[in-house]
Amino acid sequence: MRSVITTIAAVAAQAAPAAARAQAAPRHEFGVDVGLGLQSPSGGSTEFVIATPVDVRVGFVSASRLSWEGRLALAYASKGFGNSASYALAPDVQALLKLGTGSGPHRLLGAYATAGAGLDFLDAPNGAGGTNSSAVFRLNGGIGDRLPLGADAWRIEGFLAYDFRNTTIGTPGTLEVGVRLGLSFWH
Repeated sequence: MRSVITTIAAVAAQAAPAAARAQAAPRHEFGVDVGLGLQSPSGGSTEFVIATPVDVRVGFVSASRLSWEGRLALAYASKGFGNSASYALAPDVQALLKLGTGSGPHRLLGAYATAGAGLDFLDAPNGAGGTNSSAVFRLNGGIGDRLPLGADAWRIEGFLAYDFRNTTIGTPGTLEVGVRLGLSFWH
């Protein structure tokens, strides 16, 4: 009888750390998004913008309702400044505030609000056979939701962003309204 109890205790001692690791909360959220938006430059016409699947996120999950993430997007505008196609590489930092208690494993699913700032590194033809390049400061905010997808999540987010005017290359202040749809993976 004593050997049976000893064996059960040994198995339980080995299983406890494995169960604790399986239940440990993730520390990072990795994601890939596709974004669509409408840009309206001050004094100009509205244009359609597509952010490619190179829009990636790395988040730092917190036990509190507030978490942080870095984003890097590559965007293409069919009519950029100078009425030609333009490209933007846009890194930014976002704060995410969980709305409510959350659901799912580790309460990571559910609605959130986000706000952030970043830079848009723009490159577009200037109409004289060359290109204009510059960095533009950007502020943004949005409301999103994480929906269950097995152990991971779908993520949908509506956003509003403002790119400030850059007099060096002649880009106007630009308001953008859009939506991102992506996948989130936790580690």
